Amino acid sequence: MALDIWFYPGCSFETSAGYEQSLNAVCTHLDIRLKTVPDWICCGSSAFFSLQGAQGALPAARVMALAARAGATSLATGCNGCYNTLRKAQKLLDQDDKLNEGIRQQLHVQDLDLPAPDFRIRHLLEVFVQDLPSDAWNKRTDLSGLRAAAYYGCLLTRPWTDVDDPEHPVMLDSFVRSLGFTPVDHGLKTACCGAAHALAYQENTDILVERIIRSMQEKQAEIAVTICPLCQLNLESSQLNLGVPRLPVLFFTQAAGLTLGLSPKEIGLDKLLIYPDIF
Repeated sequence: MALDIWFYPGCSFETSAGYEQSLNAVCTHLDIRLKTVPDWICCGSSAFFSLQGAQGALPAARVMALAARAGATSLATGCNGCYNTLRKAQKLLDQDDKLNEGIRQQLHVQDLDLPAPDFRIRHLLEVFVQDLPSDAWNKRTDLSGLRAAAYYGCLLTRPWTDVDDPEHPVMLDSFVRSLGFTPVDHGLKTACCGAAHALAYQENTDILVERIIRSMQEKQAEIAVTICPLCQLNLESSQLNLGVPRLPVLFFTQAAGLTLGLSPKEIGLDKLLIYPDIF
């Protein structure tokens, strides 16, 4: 089942609690080769929300141009912020001819060009769900009955309704179920956790996180499963200051690794602040 995936890590991926480690372990197990974009740079995710025009779009455009020059026709990322930023830049460049021409001129100086219009930006979750056969998740560990709360974050499905339902997505829930967990349906799957604002506005983001964690615990969730480095960091670290029972927060790649029979150390569970003692 050999599969090649062009991959953009982004700035937060490699420093996250076991995300890179668990993805590499799962991909090795499944004979998936991640082809990292050569000479990749930050896509400018946080800044793109406030910058307009070429200032905001150029970093993401350069990432896509680097991928295209390397031979990629699509690009997957493991960060919701990167995913949203790359898609936003792609849409702006498609709609604004003046911006498109200005970006192309700046890229040509570096011997780069924008990819073809059908170049596709994807989240790793999409790849796992859509490109791998169902028997890829051949369960070597019995996780049946373990209640897992899927958390998508606010940037995967909005405004990109072509990925999943923007308000009531099911992709991660379905993936969790395919791994053998029991997904729990809670009402804050796409509520914002505060993302990068957690450093500057911790009191405000703590309120958001507490609501999300309590919504999961009210449905008797035993773990949370997420797909974004900042979401995982916020949901986990903020709990240390809150008066709620602590809920382990795993990346979906760590959950997949458990199903495949990989050891907790192989998938970086020892790097979590809240260790899931239930395994």
